[in-house]
Amino acid sequence: MKVNIPEGKSGPWEVRKFTVTPAEAEIQSMRAVFSSGRGVPAGEYTGLYRGNYVIMSDTPDEIRDHREPISRAKGRCLVNGLGLGMVVAAMLEKKEVDQVVVVEESEDVINLVYPTLQDRYGRRLKVVHADALEYKPLRKDRYDVVWHDIWDDLCVDNLPQMHILHRKYGHKCDWQGSWGRWICEREANLDRNRNKLCYR
Repeated sequence: MKVNIPEGKSGPWEVRKFTVTPAEAEIQSMRAVFSSGRGVPAGEYTGLYRGNYVIMSDTPDEIRDHREPISRAKGRCLVNGLGLGMVVAAMLEKKEVDQVVVVEESEDVINLVYPTLQDRYGRRLKVVHADALEYKPLRKDRYDVVWHDIWDDLCVDNLPQMHILHRKYGHKCDWQGSWGRWICEREANLDRNRNKLCYR
């Protein structure tokens, strides 16, 4: 599931390669014990940045976050949020997937990521330039799998938007999920009165 999107910049968005050295990986691993539990092993990665902030990368933890929708993917799928195209490409590599429709708000992200995927997958990939929360699928639209990944961080503040999206597609798909929903719900249930926890 490592991505093969070339480096580039469009508006405030940038696709950039980065390296995590063994020393940096060890420091991250120690920090993860006391915070999110998410570290990055040494290696070469690709990140999608907005300014200097990493919105998404193809690190092992982020790849694991998306295993379920990829394993379930078949027939016609919808993905809210293009990101680096990691989920989309993995879905389209499966013979049982006929088409993936992607709803992406940022034209800059589309400019950076879509051309590479379109060259590879052609008409099996359709990208819609729209806000996932405002996009209205056609009445006739139906999907086997729907995956929502429009958030910068794992945060309990994402839950209301997740609920909106799940209601919107509840009768339009066989299965749907949202990135990190179980983590957000767990944190919300642990202590609804403590400071909200956000991390990637």
